[in-house]
Amino acid sequence: MAILDIGDLSAGYGDGFVVRGVSLRLEPGDFVAVLGRNGAGKSTLIRALQGLLRCVEGRVTLDGEDIFRMGRRDVARKAAYVPQLAEPVFEFTAGEIVEMGLYARRPRLRGLSAADARAVDGAMRLTETEGLRAKKMSHLSGGERQRVFIARALAQDTPLLLLDEPSLHLDISYQMEIYGLLKRLQRDRKKTILAAEHNINLAAAHAERLVFLKGGRVVLEGSPAETIRAETVRDIFEAEADVRANLRTGLPEISLASGGGDR
Repeated sequence: MAILDIGDLSAGYGDGFVVRGVSLRLEPGDFVAVLGRNGAGKSTLIRALQGLLRCVEGRVTLDGEDIFRMGRRDVARKAAYVPQLAEPVFEFTAGEIVEMGLYARRPRLRGLSAADARAVDGAMRLTETEGLRAKKMSHLSGGERQRVFIARALAQDTPLLLLDEPSLHLDISYQMEIYGLLKRLQRDRKKTILAAEHNINLAAAHAERLVFLKGGRVVLEGSPAETIRAETVRDIFEAEADVRANLRTGLPEISLASGGGDR
């Protein structure tokens, strides 16, 4: 049974739909990246899949259940969300943020049990954030904060991870670090991953399936080898690019052509 099954989904906000007629199916253990220009509907899709938007039509089943009939805590037991990296406006410590991932699995007002503490410890160990536990989020680097948010999602202990542009605002080393962690979680922990992403090369190097949005609609879907082509970048991103095989992995990657003319 598919862990996530989306049928003819349209979603948006008070002024209308941003995502239109999207159908997508994820089996357990899949790693799928959603790509597209800014405004194509990537983040809207991720929000809709958590049941957070009221302006929706279509069908979404999460582990066989209608997500629009599920309570927030029930959704949180099956799907964990990692938001876009933003400047923190709170003074929580990293440990407190990770503990917030437990809210769906423990009664309200109950303190941290021994099992809860083990879940937090394990999530922070996997993400190598143990040494950050007492530090305030506002004192961490971008890559450290993103690892803490992934640790929170792991403490939530769900089969599905939904990520909204996890590489946004990170430098190259942190981008590779975050995606390397996600790949290990897929491989070693059997997590199913759906990530909205703007970086084509990162997505092609880590996800087995790419879904391209344009104007809120799916216009192309397939493996990196099937979809990463110069005409794809031209048609969807309105940019010129050269496509070649990575010398180490053999996977396709792009380099954007200069727009500055002859030198």
